[in-house]
Amino acid sequence: MKKLILVLIVSFFLVQIADAQLFKFGIKAGIGYSNLKIEDLTRVGSGQDLYDLATGDGVMAYHVGIQTRIKIAMLFIQPELYFNDGGGTVELLESGDPPGTGDLMNIDLKSVDLPILIGVKLGPLRINAGPVGSYVISEPSISMEIANAVEDYTVITSGMTWGFQAGLGVDLSKISLDVRYEGSLAKLGDEFTIEGVPPFTFDARPSQWVFSLGFWFK
Repeated sequence: MKKLILVLIVSFFLVQIADAQLFKFGIKAGIGYSNLKIEDLTRVGSGQDLYDLATGDGVMAYHVGIQTRIKIAMLFIQPELYFNDGGGTVELLESGDPPGTGDLMNIDLKSVDLPILIGVKLGPLRINAGPVGSYVISEPSISMEIANAVEDYTVITSGMTWGFQAGLGVDLSKISLDVRYEGSLAKLGDEFTIEGVPPFTFDARPSQWVFSLGFWFK
């Protein structure tokens, strides 16, 4: 009997939340500018093929998924879940004095991201921040303009990594617009090894600017 009463109370509470429109859900998609940070290394390779490695340029990323929001007075909690295709580049410079021209090694990371944002709503404007977990769902895809420089390589990826998101948003009826910065809360943890070269690490979580467009069904 006590369990039945508890179920009825919880059900009534959930109905009241739905009726009061304190909970809503929708879809979202967008683009980002993604960058991987690595440990800078000098004179890696073998024989006369020696290279300096450094963090390269950022790349365009995209994401698509769902968004939910629970409103509590002026505050809200906004859990989201989306697929993210990002990554970055590693710059390879021919070692020497002066150093030679650079080439880029592209690292593509596909992940499922789970931001849990807490924010305040001031009219149509929102300010929000919170943690975001990312789980890499496939081995990073790597392409190089000078593939013969590092023919044999392996990548060891960690599981879930944690970062943060912070930014501004605007709600226009059922449309939402967001601009956020995403950074890492974890240490460099993923290992990249090349045959005959000491391993170096890169951050499995790209730092990035994220631009999103969303639509609320309710």
